Amino acid sequence: MNLMIGTTIGGRYCITTRLGQGGFGTTYLAKDTQLPGSPVCVVKHFTPLTTKPEQLEKAQELFEREAGILQKLNHPQIPKLLAFFTENQQFFIVQEFIKGHDLTKELPPTSTNTNISEPFVIKLLKDILEVLEYIHGEGVIHRDLKPSNVMRQEIDNKIVIIDFGIVKPVKRINNQEDDTQIIGNELINQENGNYNPTRIGTKGYAPREQGEGKPEFNSDIFSLGMIVIQALTGIEAKDINNDNNNQEISWRYYSKIKVSDQLADILDKMVKSDHRDRYQTVTEVLTALQKISIISRKSPLIPPKIYHLFLKIAPLGLIIIMGIIAFLNRPISECDGKLATYKNQEHNIEIEYPKCWDADETPISVIGIGKIVTFIQPQQKARLIISSSEYSGTLENYGKDQEKMIKSNLESSNIIERSSTIIANQTGQKIIVTGKNEQQKIKNMYVMTLRKNQAYLITYTAPIDDYDKLIKPVQDMIKSLQID
Repeated sequence: MNLMIGTTIGGRYCITTRLGQGGFGTTYLAKDTQLPGSPVCVVKHFTPLTTKPEQLEKAQELFEREAGILQKLNHPQIPKLLAFFTENQQFFIVQEFIKGHDLTKELPPTSTNTNISEPFVIKLLKDILEVLEYIHGEGVIHRDLKPSNVMRQEIDNKIVIIDFGIVKPVKRINNQEDDTQIIGNELINQENGNYNPTRIGTKGYAPREQGEGKPEFNSDIFSLGMIVIQALTGIEAKDINNDNNNQEISWRYYSKIKVSDQLADILDKMVKSDHRDRYQTVTEVLTALQKISIISRKSPLIPPKIYHLFLKIAPLGLIIIMGIIAFLNRPISECDGKLATYKNQEHNIEIEYPKCWDADETPISVIGIGKIVTFIQPQQKARLIISSSEYSGTLENYGKDQEKMIKSNLESSNIIERSSTIIANQTGQKIIVTGKNEQQKIKNMYVMTLRKNQAYLITYTAPIDDYDKLIKPVQDMIKSLQID
């Protein structure tokens, strides 16, 4: 039994559960007995590897420096520092408890997640990079990014970066680095009393320069690249081999997920062996991700504004069912009222459509849009696109995300209606908006619902003068949608 369990430290934090132990200390769950309801918090316990007074004094200095750094990192996606103190020559840091799960629950080989895809990893990259950009902006290198140190918060699904026990502060004065390191990094050698800048990080995720005790800001970029490569290959970072010829990470052959050359090239640059060949800043990586472009030439069937909207929506990780319909000035009975049924067993979708329309299963040439089928009216004036991705948030948040995308990407957009609806026997939301597409005034209807971890969106778009004429056949198509 661990002797700390049941112990109260700092006069208020009662240790309840041991979470884990690493090279630099032990982590526990505790209850704050001085707050109403005794909320849960996380306690990190560090034990200096020495009992010599002068070395304990140095360790105390390093500990207080680390706590100061953690206190400076004030970001909603980083656990808050609640307290730090020394007790019986032991060092304790108390932090906010994050309810959720770490990425080992989402990424192979420790997870059987079958939803790994290019949109999934692009969104994951961006989510982590945005937090990392803040951390680096505060002059801090994390140095131990790995799946177990990246959490997904239960309340909102946002990424939270944890375990700053081995961060490295970097101060630049006249372009010179202050290479002072903090407790957990600069441990006192028990045998000779020397201060040893320990080789920090986890095998496979830590780059070469970090193993040499010379971490750079883009050492964290390397680690993040290895996390994504693990997601794509299903191989733990420590088991991914270097190319014998150039010592670079060789992963493409082992990828279980087909990704674009653009994304693969970005990952290759993130994990370059020589830090000088990598992206130098997080901002550079984010910029490169934004430039991931259309895989092939744009389809003439889809207006540029719609492509742009798709590209913006893709990082949300959605299952999207979009109906883009611009009918001729005549009713759906142009097909003599005859209907055909489209079924897709892989995606468990069934929908009725006018029999004289064509069904095109050619993928949309936009990264992140997992299109299933496009229904095309004979004169190519109407389209209904069914696409798929994943979404694990709430319907309310999904609706808000859609509104943001509409306002950002539909020219002169004006939302004129928000209401509840039913789709495929599920509660849904409806948004009606007017706007412009290449100087043409249009009116769109967005109807959306969620099922498990998947989102469904139907978008009807037509010239504003034709919208009301065509709404009845469009509603009939939407009503016919079945999702098993």
